[in-house]
Amino acid sequence: MRQVSSVELYPGSQEERLPGFVPRFPHLASCSMLSRYPRQTAPWHWHKSVELFYVKSGALVYHTPGGQRLFRAGSGGMVNSNVLHQTQALAQAGECVQYVHLFEPELVAGIPGGIVEQKFVAPLLQAPGLELIALSQEEPAQAETLELLRKSFALDETAFGYELQLQALLCAVWERLIQQVRPEQAAPELERDASARIKPMMLYIHTHLAEKLTVEELAAAAFCSERACYRLFQGCLHTTPGEYIRSTRLQMACKLLMETELSMTAIAQQCGLGSSSYFGAQFRQEFGCTPTAYRLKWQDLEKGWHECDSMPVPGKI
Repeated sequence: MRQVSSVELYPGSQEERLPGFVPRFPHLASCSMLSRYPRQTAPWHWHKSVELFYVKSGALVYHTPGGQRLFRAGSGGMVNSNVLHQTQALAQAGECVQYVHLFEPELVAGIPGGIVEQKFVAPLLQAPGLELIALSQEEPAQAETLELLRKSFALDETAFGYELQLQALLCAVWERLIQQVRPEQAAPELERDASARIKPMMLYIHTHLAEKLTVEELAAAAFCSERACYRLFQGCLHTTPGEYIRSTRLQMACKLLMETELSMTAIAQQCGLGSSSYFGAQFRQEFGCTPTAYRLKWQDLEKGWHECDSMPVPGKI
């Protein structure tokens, strides 16, 4: 299982890039060290693959256009195909570690157009407005689903028959999920439509981050009015266009501080944050420290994490 500490996006897109994802067995398992992400947050993104997840430690919040949901250690759930989402670790809950399966629906659907796809896979994928399914240890049936999910992450990827064992467990989890979901639990279809409409504006922001951005330009990118632009950002991302742009710029600045040796001036220019002094003021307002102090603190934390990662870990999940 690969360890990840950032979300890698396709150039000019909010679609997540999945290195190692192959058509022969369209699946990736990863250990997401969310506490080590910039701002302890996986920014808004989406992927065609279905996401099944299990929270190993700490706690995190999933944000979707339909709202937000808290997940603590021992809980888990599913994010539906093509759903915009953002995850954020709760710092006060300790280091957040999350196990994630990303896979194409055909891995459980089998024959395209067959009975399994028609009766059990398509209804879940196409349920109106169904963005996120939560699983809690407090519900006995859901606790059994979580145990199957936990076992799927504990499989030995090098063992003979791993793919068959994994596929069987994913199918078992899927069966339980479709039994759990009821039409009345799904959010309005309007939310999925809004999610699709806002993606061009998010794409425009990320491809023009270093430039001066206006709401008029964002609206034009999605062929909508400025009023509709404000409404879509508030309805889907629960923020304003201006605040989303500011947050995205600071998110990128954090990433560059962590991963490069670029000067403060160069980072400010790449992120559209103006002069280094303005960048420093905005950064201090958001994080309570200077960009330089943040870079030094992160380097110290990363050194400590590498030392911890090099220590032997007893047992499995």
